[in-house]
Parts: sequence; C-alpha cells; structure tokens
Amino acid sequence: MAVAAKVIGAVRLGLVDIRVVIEELDSDEMQRVPELHMQLYEASLYNNMLLVTPSLLWRKVTRSMNQVLVAVLPHSQMRYFDVATKTWKPLAFTTLPIELKRCFCAVSVGRNLFVASADSSDNDCIYCYDIEGNVWEKQSPSCGAINNLCIVDDYMYAIRPYPHQLPQRYNFTTRQWQSIAKVGTIAGYNLWACNGVAIVHSKVLVLYGDTSQHSSGLWHPAVLNCFDPVKNKWEIKATTCHPHFGSSIFAVNSKLYVAGGYNELISGSPGGNPAPVEVYDEVNNTWSVVEQKRIPSNNLGAVEIEGRVYFNVNKFPIDSGIRIPPEELYPQLYLVNLCEWEYLAYIDKDAILCYMPANMESLNF
Repeated sequence: MAVAAKVIGAVRLGLVDIRVVIEELDSDEMQRVPELHMQLYEASLYNNMLLVTPSLLWRKVTRSMNQVLVAVLPHSQMRYFDVATKTWKPLAFTTLPIELKRCFCAVSVGRNLFVASADSSDNDCIYCYDIEGNVWEKQSPSCGAINNLCIVDDYMYAIRPYPHQLPQRYNFTTRQWQSIAKVGTIAGYNLWACNGVAIVHSKVLVLYGDTSQHSSGLWHPAVLNCFDPVKNKWEIKATTCHPHFGSSIFAVNSKLYVAGGYNELISGSPGGNPAPVEVYDEVNNTWSVVEQKRIPSNNLGAVEIEGRVYFNVNKFPIDSGIRIPPEELYPQLYLVNLCEWEYLAYIDKDAILCYMPANMESLNF
C-alpha cells in the first residue's frame, strides 16, 4: 500500500499520468484487494478535481514529454540542446510572437513556459506559452521590468532588477498578480539583481551584485537576500567573499552556490578576472570559496560542485551529468573529453536558457 500511496503522490506532482494509474487499478485482479479499491477511488477523485482546480492544471505534464534545455530568442524558433548529439536543434512549431522584442528570463511550470520580455513598443510583459496547445498568451503585470522568474508552491515570483523596485508574485489559482515586500538594502551599496534566483527550503534567494566601488577602487562583494513567503518578509544575509557580476546562483543538495561571472564591472558589463565559486553556509550565515582543482580550461564556465560538473552558459547553470569520484587524487576531468560539449556554448549570447517539457514529436521533427 505504501507503493500505491507513492504513486498517487507522484500523480499530484505531475510525474505520472493519472489516467494510466486509473486504468491499471480498474481491473478485476486489483479490485479484489479492498485497499487498492480505495486507491482507485482516490485516484478518480483527484482526476475530477483537476477539472475544477486551476493551480493543478499548471503542473500537469503528459508522459510523452521530456525535460529539455531550450534557448528562447525573439523572432526565432526556439532551440533545444540534444544531449545525444551535443548540438542545438530547432524545436518544432515554437516561433515566438512577432511583437516580442527582447527576452529577459524564462521559467516553466507544468505544460506552460513563462517568458519575461518587452514587446515591440518596449512595454514590459510576460508571454505564457502553452506547450501542448502551441499557443502564446500575453500578460502585462504592473511591476515593470523583470530580471528573474521562479516558482514556489502555487506562486510565480517576479524579481525586478533593483531592490527598491517592488517585486510581485502571480497566483496560479486566482490568476492574479500581487505585490510582496520590498527587498532589503545596505547603506552605501548600489545593488543590482544580476546573479539570479534560487529556491532553498521554499524560500526565495536573490544575490545582488553591487555596482558601486570602495574609495580604494575595489568592488563590493555581492549581497544575499532571502524572502520568506509565509512571513512576506525579506532578510539580508551575508555578503560573499568576493565581488560577483554576471554569475549564477543555484542549489545543489539544498545548499546555495554562486558560480561563473567575473569580479569587476567594466563599462557597465561583467569583466576582469573570473569570479571564484562560493558556497553559502545557512547555519552560520557565511560564504566560503570552493576550490577548483580538477577543472581544465574551458569556455563553458565549467565548475565542480560536490563531485558534479556544471556549465554556466548565458548565466544559466547546467548539470552536465559528469560525475567525479571523491577519491580521485588527480584532475580526473582531464581524462574527460569536454570538447564534445563545446557546441553548448554555440548559442546567441542574448538567448534565454531554461528547462521545459517538450513533446517527443517536436524533438523528432
């Protein structure tokens, strides 16, 4: 019965098609077991609930879909990275709306892809793409320009470029936007959300780079902010050990890392030396540098984190699938042909990367 309960739980997460579960349970052999009969009842009940609960519809993904890395560009067909051939390929039937002028960030939930962008009149907006229906819908949140999007429970959070700008969140159930608390700031810092968003323990973490300098000419380190959705409150956390510009933050095993990017701003763009990889200690509220001893020189922003190799392309972290045994005493990656991944970087620098489910038919087009 524990296995059956896990199956129903997987259905709730959108990992299993509920109709397949019902078909398997609705057989003479299964119905002889009272507990399985109850599981059929619960599965049928949940299937009917999908018809009346909007928030659950956002999460439903059919079994014929695979999660793929996609690149979103205005006026172009979306592309996906074929892991088998290590090349970018067109994603069939996915040309973006003609009025979409620029893309800033994207996130997928269930069968929908949300793209924060600007239209042909330079109005900030969000386009929602129904992956199965191949339909685009334009939304116009009142919050203005959006730097990052992320999903926590039944909400999509829209983080703006600067802390003084009110962030918002979108309620999937009511389909309404609402403002949340303003991000905290530090006196003397000119913060800018250039380093992405991560979710750890259902909290929103944003790393702000500081565009001001010390009187000595050195750059300030980045500042971590944490949003608690339950309290509707932001809390300023520790600053990083080093400055970070154009970096990415992401969670690995519920720990927050910052990787990629550079340690300076040159003419308003990230430059200087590559910024080090850092990890955040949630208990002690401190950052520390993660040494990179087994990574060869590359143009993919490759870093090693907890024995995993991540690439950083267009400020988006990508798990390569390469694993390094912890007992290795020499640079094991030099034995791995990173050259086979070189085409991952062959994508327009203005492309927005994200993961989304795609129909097998689209991949085999």
